[in-house]
Amino acid sequence: MAMRTGEDNAMQEWQHDIPTRYFTTYEALEEAFRRRVAGLVPRYHAGIRIFWDDFQRIYDRPTPASEVYEAYITSNPRDCLAFGTPFQVLQGAWLSARRRTADPPDPPDKVAERFGLGAHLHQSIRSLSGGETVRLAMAKVHLLAACAGRLTVASPFSWLALDHWGDFRQLANRYRACGTDVELFALEGEDTVAPAVAEEGTGPAALPFAWRLKSLHLDLGSLLDHLHDRPVCAEVANVDESLTSPCLFWGDNGQGKSLVAKALAGAISFKGEAAVRGPEGVRRVRLLFQDVLNQTLMRSMGQLVPRPRADETAVVYDELRESVQRRVVPSGRPLLPFAEKRKNAAPLGLLEIKILLAAVRLVDRQSVLILDEPDWGLSRDDAVAYVTAVVHAAHGRGVPVIVISHKPWWQHLARSVRCFRKEPTSPQDAGHLFRIRITRLPEGAS
Repeated sequence: MAMRTGEDNAMQEWQHDIPTRYFTTYEALEEAFRRRVAGLVPRYHAGIRIFWDDFQRIYDRPTPASEVYEAYITSNPRDCLAFGTPFQVLQGAWLSARRRTADPPDPPDKVAERFGLGAHLHQSIRSLSGGETVRLAMAKVHLLAACAGRLTVASPFSWLALDHWGDFRQLANRYRACGTDVELFALEGEDTVAPAVAEEGTGPAALPFAWRLKSLHLDLGSLLDHLHDRPVCAEVANVDESLTSPCLFWGDNGQGKSLVAKALAGAISFKGEAAVRGPEGVRRVRLLFQDVLNQTLMRSMGQLVPRPRADETAVVYDELRESVQRRVVPSGRPLLPFAEKRKNAAPLGLLEIKILLAAVRLVDRQSVLILDEPDWGLSRDDAVAYVTAVVHAAHGRGVPVIVISHKPWWQHLARSVRCFRKEPTSPQDAGHLFRIRITRLPEGAS
């Protein structure tokens, strides 16, 4: 898992080759991105009223027949995918491109193969990994290259693992061959590959816990194959072992890290056993999703914080807030104490939302906390400060932490690492799309 010289050189080439604008906060990036695409994306981070106002303006907005097509990928790639399956998304883009240009693009299935999505064409988009979803968005705009006046991509490095950064090269080359400008919007440090430095005092030297996956089959919904709708699932190899917190679930895009985490937290349907144990027995697993904005969009601060636990949540929130501010001066506005936030009508910033959601979960001392891609939407410095603060607060309460990531940032902060790899199943096993195998990082590896 060490960063290889070739990858490092590719990153340096990438930084000098693709025009990139850097921002200190998610909010600043989103505002600049909305201006770039003429308000075509509603603001998720500014509260429900502003979201619906933006949505109404998009609905009412006239589109001149002569307007140049604007190709873009949003910071959450699902926000620019309107249909239920990759095939439907790519077919729609292909038909749109055919109407706009005399030179028809490659067929959708060929483009899907180019971006590693051939096996997922009729899979529900909601069951794709974050990396697979952004590759789908890239395949979509690849089809539209001949008729687009410009391509703008927001915050791509939060979603793609290093092994797939070459897909951006392919996409950029396609647009350049058409004489079309490409620009990336990224958060500061988002594309850095150097590991974060472990900090002394992040909690107990070892916080042991155990997990068990037995005969586990994860429900992936239905595979929409033309006129047939057949249920499919993923198989997970058996695991029964001890771990040490903080534990890192590491692997390339689409290797099953988040699927297993959702099973542990009871967030998806499954058959078999998926459990985490502490000294007193089975623990509740609390999951903090990567896409926290969709998780909180329709809910007020009062709804996010259960009334019976509000006082305890306030204590943990302020502890996390102060811990983050000791480690770094957060980008953007100051982080206010919990009591002031409850009286302040302004919407929470993304860093504040992440602190609040972690605080709500850490009130439960008989739990395990999973942070799924916790750096999404944060600058590198803010992300490292946030994860370090959460681990410190969790360990102080005896709560183990699992971090899910494809980035090399967290390897030196983790006290145990488990590597995820997706394997094909046999042709006779038609009910399983793939098998997830989980292995221990060899001693001395980095």
